[in-house]
Amino acid sequence: MTEMSQARKTDDGLHRAAIVIQARQLLATVCILGGNDCPLLSKSEARAILDRVKGDPTVTMRLDSDADVIPHYKSFDSTDPTKTDRQAMFNRKRDLDVLQRLGLCPGDTRRARYLYTLLFERIATPFGICAYETPGWEGCPLARSGAYERVREQGWQAVVYLRPQPEKDEYRRRNVEAIMNGERLFIRPHHLLCIACGHAGGELRTPRPEDTIYEIIQRIQAEPDVPITLVEGTCDVCDCCDGYSPPNHRCVHPGGLIRDYKRDLDVLQKLGLMPGDTMKARALFKRLFERVPSTKDVCGYGDGVSRSHAWSVCGEPQGAAGYARTRETGWF
Repeated sequence: MTEMSQARKTDDGLHRAAIVIQARQLLATVCILGGNDCPLLSKSEARAILDRVKGDPTVTMRLDSDADVIPHYKSFDSTDPTKTDRQAMFNRKRDLDVLQRLGLCPGDTRRARYLYTLLFERIATPFGICAYETPGWEGCPLARSGAYERVREQGWQAVVYLRPQPEKDEYRRRNVEAIMNGERLFIRPHHLLCIACGHAGGELRTPRPEDTIYEIIQRIQAEPDVPITLVEGTCDVCDCCDGYSPPNHRCVHPGGLIRDYKRDLDVLQKLGLMPGDTMKARALFKRLFERVPSTKDVCGYGDGVSRSHAWSVCGEPQGAAGYARTRETGWF
């Protein structure tokens, strides 16, 4: 790796977890936030985690479990080969129940907003994970207290940082100024498809609250030869999005994350371009429409199959109708 490419990398990606907890403890943080004294995690540990994710949605969290390190039965006490730590066994089941519901495996790392969004989508109550009606498996008496459910009703925003609207408004103002008056536009490659899809052959007539696609369309329609420089990572589309984190320019939107980085690279490959390459808007979209006939080719991974939540298909699996309309009608 060259010195320049190494210098461009940051150390806060998904390759490095800032917080490491057992999978069951993700539920515990919510129960404690809801007012319970959860036996799975101390209040001080929970508070440290909650304070961090409430202040920074880009925090990476790894969910661990020791479920796959149980030795062969002959390694147990020879006088009682069935003897086991019942609490440890229960906790292993809790870990795997949480991971299975989330579609994850031990050691998987995600950003905080992604995890809590997914948690609230897929786990409505800790009962059935932390406690059961089965004799001997009663588990935690607080599993039916309603503490978890009360926090869940408020949504992920109750746990993880959400950008304030005034900040988003100010970023939009500055971003629109740069889009309309700058010498060039800076756009991540897969957002070219988003722009065409949003345009939908002329149906987009007002600004959108979470991006500046409308304003970018206005600029390229008024100036078809405006230069567009392709960049990896967040770009001119992103500044007012609630999933954009200004301090480190990360995308923390749960539908984004790593899948959009693959889409960027897929578009670059199909266009035969590299990050930093610049083309006039008219020529760039002409090449895009020639080489990417459908969003299925990029946003649907070529086959329209969504293999997991992290690799979900954006829009219609067989291709977005809005993109097809813009590709047919053009906009210059």
